[in-house]
Amino acid sequence: MRKFWGLAIILALFASLLTACSGGGGEGELKKLGKDEKATIKVMFWDENYFFQQYGSLFISKFPNIDVEVVNLQTLYSQGMTDESFAKFVKDNKPDVLMLTTDQYEKFAADGKLYDLGPVIEQDKYKTDTIHPAVLSLLRGKANGKLLGLAPSFNSQALFYNVDLFDKYKIAHPTDSMSWSEVLNLAKQFPTDGDKDNRIYGFSTNNSSYFTPFDMLYAISGTENLRILSPDGSQATLASDSWKRVYETVVDAVKSKAVFIPDGQGNQGGQTMEDYLMQDLFVAGKSAMEVNYPYIVDNIKQAQSYIHKDKPLNWGIVTVPVDPNNRGQSSSFSLNNIFSVSADSPNPRAAWEFVQYVSGEDFARVKARSNGSGELLTRTSFIKEQDGRSLEPFYKLEPRTDTSNGLEKAPAAFYGSLTQIVNEELGAVIDDKKSIDEAAGQIQERAQDALTTAKEQEKAAKATAPASTEEASASPAAAN
Repeated sequence: MRKFWGLAIILALFASLLTACSGGGGEGELKKLGKDEKATIKVMFWDENYFFQQYGSLFISKFPNIDVEVVNLQTLYSQGMTDESFAKFVKDNKPDVLMLTTDQYEKFAADGKLYDLGPVIEQDKYKTDTIHPAVLSLLRGKANGKLLGLAPSFNSQALFYNVDLFDKYKIAHPTDSMSWSEVLNLAKQFPTDGDKDNRIYGFSTNNSSYFTPFDMLYAISGTENLRILSPDGSQATLASDSWKRVYETVVDAVKSKAVFIPDGQGNQGGQTMEDYLMQDLFVAGKSAMEVNYPYIVDNIKQAQSYIHKDKPLNWGIVTVPVDPNNRGQSSSFSLNNIFSVSADSPNPRAAWEFVQYVSGEDFARVKARSNGSGELLTRTSFIKEQDGRSLEPFYKLEPRTDTSNGLEKAPAAFYGSLTQIVNEELGAVIDDKKSIDEAAGQIQERAQDALTTAKEQEKAAKATAPASTEEASASPAAAN
């Protein structure tokens, strides 16, 4: 009889241990906190003060029994964050709630480091049907079908246009799902006469002091899903017919003078509000079209007091330019603040309370009332109109899940080299010193050399880094 009871006790303990362990992986029931039960969670964020302004103060007023400590990412950012340093930071600081980019979310999901929210969402009957479907699709797509995080907001762009300028010159208004070529062809219908300070442009960007042919090339190639490097990151892939067509589009747009290309002599030093607003030619009323984020609406409103005192800027929006072979998807849709519960968090219930609240309807309702910059909430029913215009073009298209161009496989220094190479080679075409084919060949060859050099330099730097780290940790200064 004693053996029977002893075995029963062992089995019961083993079963309870399995139940406790299963909680860390997102399986089994997550017991709710008692009314007076206290808990403390560590939340990763990039600035403590801004965290409490955006999320923390509202959360602790709703959950006064949960204390929040911020794991500040400032030091990591200041040192130059890499995948390796970020993973080490998480391991050393052990946050209960991780704030992740889409790439980090995908990597941590693959490594089994995130808590599966599916069971607790079902257990708590947490409402997800009012979250933008594209957000849930993107999160599941990056985590092998599971939901391992939630996001309160998303980033997206739209094409803004000046209604009065289009009407003045009797040019058809932009429409949803236009390609870049179609947008630039509209831009070329506007007059190009007059000096640069007084004329209008068919298209410009929000930075009138810096915009190069490479920037235009990067935007168009990203929209059309062209790869800069091969999937393994070993080869430049910049001389295909598709790339040559984009080179030609950029060169043609620049030579037409319909697109504003600054001379690099932007406003330096102190600025008045009017100076700041005038830097954006669209806000200033000197450009017919611009691709931008929702915050520009606030600038347009402010411009009414400084620039357009007699008549407000009459603007409209349509969806961002798209790939002509896939007009229903956007490449500008992204999630930068994904909140996930760490798989090994000792406080998964308290951590989940934070994640579900900041991505929930109550939080979205409050944020929508105080949101002056047009932040795009994933609970899209709370996205308010801005200046009497619907913001639907920002979330009308499906996000493209594969937005990789291969640069994530290259050393950071390669991007700067590539920028210079493209600007020099396309500049030669614009100046009629080279053909598109010649420039494409040179871009490919020079980019491959730059990639090889950048990788060799990175390899050499990594080879010396461990010795330097050990020497630093052993030095008297490090000990103090």
